[in-house]
Amino acid sequence: MVKESLKNFCKYSASDEELFMYIRTNAGEWNEESFVKMKELVREVIKDYENEDCYPKIFINYFVLNIPSIINILSNFKGCTDEELRKGYTEESYLSMIAERIKELKKLKLEFQNSLWS
Repeated sequence: MVKESLKNFCKYSASDEELFMYIRTNAGEWNEESFVKMKELVREVIKDYENEDCYPKIFINYFVLNIPSIINILSNFKGCTDEELRKGYTEESYLSMIAERIKELKKLKLEFQNSLWS
């Protein structure tokens, strides 16, 4: 039986708002709402599957393919878009925010890895 948290994660993962897809299709533009939603959904799946022997493949693939790809794309950001400047970011503040999001993604990946051993 598929758990509700996984259904929600799969729905998000297949949407245009999924973080990796959004960044790729919007020329590297950051989407904070998608990032927050992804973290929330991932943590719900981890919690719901904590007593299971394994995670579904689609969930594992997200950590093997998407998370590293997002980190790689963000690591190559060299500045911010005009849209980000209009939102009030400076080049420095935007790159600082991106660096923080990279740390959070690495932390999330570590949470997933640690959940494999608990």
